[in-house]
Amino acid sequence: MEEFSNCYSSFNVGELTRGCKLCVKGFKSVIFVTGICPRDCFYCPISDQKKNNDRLFVNEVPVLNPDDFEEISSKMIDEARSHNSKGAGITGGDPLSKIDRTVRIIKILKKEFGKHYHIHLYTSLDLVNKNNLSRLFLAGLDEIRFHLDLYDSRLWERLELAREFSWDVGIEIPLIPDLKKKYIEVIERFKGAVDFFNLNELEISDTNCNKILERGYEL
Repeated sequence: MEEFSNCYSSFNVGELTRGCKLCVKGFKSVIFVTGICPRDCFYCPISDQKKNNDRLFVNEVPVLNPDDFEEISSKMIDEARSHNSKGAGITGGDPLSKIDRTVRIIKILKKEFGKHYHIHLYTSLDLVNKNNLSRLFLAGLDEIRFHLDLYDSRLWERLELAREFSWDVGIEIPLIPDLKKKYIEVIERFKGAVDFFNLNELEISDTNCNKILERGYEL
């Protein structure tokens, strides 16, 4: 059995994915595409100004009009150049809830910075289908990370659709104290279907602290 090692203050087995390697070194821009999401996770840490609102941010720099691609393009490129970005992480909300916008953002970044500019994206399985995945892949997405619903496995089989494309596929989920058996189930079921698992420390914030404390968890 492989030993755990400590890498960038995280415990890991094997190699970190390229998206994570760039991120921990500060080489990733963060594109918050929208706060709209089909899920309502009690542990969601995003702020009130973002949650369930169609807002767009580039490294926390707000885009005044999330459908103005001239403004979006300008801010993404300026931010990327200002800190020598070598890639981008696309997040939300759920970026697939604004699939047209997300696809166009990927294309803009790839056109400006080239095919080696590494782009990863986070999404739930709620809006995953072959058409949406195909559009993301053809736009140039390099890595896709799925946030599984740990309380309902009915959509888990949709993850298999991602294996039809030649990109890196992973599962990224927060560690909820009561669900140890569920994490083992996830790992056993998908260990041959994904390239990596990211198990994140549960994050507490102003927006989720009441719901977390109500469940008896302690900071």
